[in-house]
Amino acid sequence: MAREIELCIDSRLENVALVGAAVHAISAGVGFPEGERANIELCVVEAVSNCVRHAYREEPGHEVRVHVRTDEAGVEIQVFDDGSPVPEENRIPREPDFDPNDLLSIPEGGRGTFLMHTLMDSVRYGKVGGANLLAMTKALKPGEP
Repeated sequence: MAREIELCIDSRLENVALVGAAVHAISAGVGFPEGERANIELCVVEAVSNCVRHAYREEPGHEVRVHVRTDEAGVEIQVFDDGSPVPEENRIPREPDFDPNDLLSIPEGGRGTFLMHTLMDSVRYGKVGGANLLAMTKALKPGEP
């Protein structure tokens, strides 16, 4: 049976963790193991953080909506904002570029798209009713409830 919930936060970075915790708990209810729940949470936190940081340029007072749909097959997460859309060139995952032997060369940011494409089964961008959309899905694997 499908279940849906929508979470709305103000565009403040301190609100992002609330969405992550909620999605982690929802993923547990679907039956994802802890490692997958953490990955799903990380991807949602990256997506919502990007809305706050880039779409709204860290300006509070804007809405970020996260729609979560679950069923026996897994989870679909849709993140909506009304800010600046993600540029086409930033929608393509790129391998992180740093020297693994030099910890100081590891960049602080810029890996969100790569992580989302690596950890989720699908990632797509679009527009819905004028709002920017980032949709991600994750399927339950055989052997998971």
